[in-house]
Amino acid sequence: MTKQEVEEMLESENSVVFTEDMVIETAEDKQSLADIEARHSDIMKLEKDVRELHDIFIDMAELVGTQDEMFNQIEYNVVQTEDFMGGANDRIGGTVLITCASRW
Repeated sequence: MTKQEVEEMLESENSVVFTEDMVIETAEDKQSLADIEARHSDIMKLEKDVRELHDIFIDMAELVGTQDEMFNQIEYNVVQTEDFMGGANDRIGGTVLITCASRW
């Protein structure tokens, strides 16, 4: 509405209807603002939750990386133990043969 239309409405007999329309529009605007603020609050909470989830994934990636190194070290130790035990079994087998041969 233009300024002139507002003045004409206020001067005319329909001023009550005009003010009621303005009150209704103001109430609708307030409701729209409340809806927008609620939506904004929800979006901000969602953003916070996504950031927290991102931090959790970063922490998990670090843990997996650390555990990967630990598993590699365990695997290396198992292989070394197998090699050592294989050599020890060979020596024990040789010792048994020598012991048996020397008894006869």
